[in-house]
Amino acid sequence: MPEFYVVLIATKYTGNLGAVARVMKNFGISKLRLVDPPEIDDDAISRSMHAIDVLENAETYDSITDAFKGMDMIVGTSGINTLKEKHFLRHSETPAQFTEDIRDYEGQVALVFGREDIGLTNEELMRCDRLITIPTSSVYPIMNLSHAVGVILYELYKIMGEEITENDFSDIVDSDKERLLELFANILREVEYPPHKRNITETMFRKILGRANITSTEYHRLMGVFNYIESKLK
Repeated sequence: MPEFYVVLIATKYTGNLGAVARVMKNFGISKLRLVDPPEIDDDAISRSMHAIDVLENAETYDSITDAFKGMDMIVGTSGINTLKEKHFLRHSETPAQFTEDIRDYEGQVALVFGREDIGLTNEELMRCDRLITIPTSSVYPIMNLSHAVGVILYELYKIMGEEITENDFSDIVDSDKERLLELFANILREVEYPPHKRNITETMFRKILGRANITSTEYHRLMGVFNYIESKLK
């Protein structure tokens, strides 16, 4: 089964980062790569809702070359129906056509989405192996970024369903606990908790986590709360 990554190129509005993270989690995709993104702010965090972990774990790159490393297939997206555009580099396919064709593919697949205003450049499209266009009304053909991501992930989820979720969202691992502990420590520093008490308090929290054996849902909820507290403090 394919392993899907969502790659956002030079997203302009921070709220879209949060909205994309949220819709990714709706359909069981957790791997997000950002190329030259804006700084994640309160708007991005609030719009991600319970998908703050997707946003927090997103990998950031300076170029598409770096973001595409390790990918076996690169799939671009466009708001233009290229079947009617002779100057386009390749013909596009609908999300349903793409999903049906890729369902048995083995490898890492990048789903690439461009800027809110101009989408992907010709140079970026040249780097893509395939191209998806969502059929829309000619009255207003260009979709909101997160809506476009949602439509494509929905088509994938209809075919592959829980297989995607089971691969991407398992029980938390040690690295997840370390991120939670680090965030807890950051909050103690932000509130100027007495330095001589920090170490013992952090150790206590570590022991509590070890005994609690928290679930993935509980972990993500705690991360969301702590991230919200940290953002307010800053």
